[in-house]
Amino acid sequence: MKDRYLFKAKRIASGDWLVGYVVKYGYTGREKYYIVPSYASDLYAIEIDPSTICQCTGLKDKNGKLIWENDIVWDSDERTFYEIIWNQEDMCWNVEDADGHKSEFEECYGSTIEVNGNRFDNPELLESEE
Repeated sequence: MKDRYLFKAKRIASGDWLVGYVVKYGYTGREKYYIVPSYASDLYAIEIDPSTICQCTGLKDKNGKLIWENDIVWDSDERTFYEIIWNQEDMCWNVEDADGHKSEFEECYGSTIEVNGNRFDNPELLESEE
């Protein structure tokens, strides 16, 4: 299994992060979203908050930690924080700084990137310095 096909999201019951595959069950318009951990079958689905669903980029930071959509990374060369976002139009991963400047993630990605948090748990990292 490739890491880029993994997702993570916050569990409804506890707010803990879960990693696995996203599924939705229910009647149209009233579906609920679940994560099925990679070690389990869909009989072991855990309800999640759909607004926190993040896809894995398949890339790792300088410490070997997986980088996820909505992660906030620190680039020590540029000395700035970036958020990892999916660009649906161009079908690629982008980074966006606190001032809204975007660029392709691969252009910025290197051994200087380090995951510092995510937009849900650490929104203060995205605040502009101006």
